[in-house]
Amino acid sequence: MPPLPDDALRDRVELLARSPVLKRASADTLIQIASAGSTAQIEGPDPIYTAGSPAAYALLLVRGTVRLDATITERTVPIGWYRAREIIGDEAVYQVTYRTTAIALSPVMLVRLPARALRAALASDAELNFAWGNEQHRRMVETQLRLGSLGATTHVRLAAFLLNYARRFGAERAGANHIVLDEKPTASQIAAYLGVVRQTVQRDLDKLEALRAIERGSGGGLHLFPEVLARIAGDEGPPSSR
Repeated sequence: MPPLPDDALRDRVELLARSPVLKRASADTLIQIASAGSTAQIEGPDPIYTAGSPAAYALLLVRGTVRLDATITERTVPIGWYRAREIIGDEAVYQVTYRTTAIALSPVMLVRLPARALRAALASDAELNFAWGNEQHRRMVETQLRLGSLGATTHVRLAAFLLNYARRFGAERAGANHIVLDEKPTASQIAAYLGVVRQTVQRDLDKLEALRAIERGSGGGLHLFPEVLARIAGDEGPPSSR
C-alpha cells in the first residue's frame, strides 16, 4: 500500500480493510473510499437513519450493535442485527432513500461511506463489485427467510435465529459438536428481534434446552448444537420438535 498523508486516513483504510466485503477491494480503491469517508460516534436514542430519509451514505460499523427495522404492510418488524465490520445502509448505492430504519442497541462507532464514492469504486473495481453483489444477494435471502418465518411457531423461529447468530458470531471448540456464545444476546434483545415478549423467549429457551438444541452454562455462556437447531428450524424436524 502506498504511503498515506495522515494518520486519520490511515486509520480509516485499516478499518475498511477489516470488512469482509471491502477487503476484496484493491489498495487504491480502499484509499479512494476512505479519503471520502469520515468517522462518527452514535450514543443517543434517535435512529441512525430512518426509512424514507435521503440515502447519502452506507455505514461501516466499527463498534456496537445495530438493528434494522422495515415496515411491511403497515407492520414494523426487525429484519436483522449487525455488528462490527458489517455494512448497513448499503441500499444508498442504488436508492435515493433508505428502505429501513437503523436503531443503535449500544453506543456505536462507524465510518460513513459516501454513496457517490462507493458507486465510483464499484464501477472501477471488479473484485469489490463481485463481493458487494454477493453480499446484497445474501441479505436479500436472509430477509425473505426472516419475513417468511413470522408466522411460524415461536420456538422454531428462535431456533432459526440462534442458528444464524451462532454461525456468524459463535466460537467453535476443537473436537466439540457445538458452538459457544460467550456473549449471547439478552432475552430482551431476542424478544425485540422476534417481535415477541421476553417471557416467550424464556419459555422457548427452556423448550430448546429440553430438546437438547442448546445448553445454558453456569457462567452465562450458551452452547448451541447446530444439527439439532437446523432440524427444528427446518422442514426435517420430528413432530415433537414443532
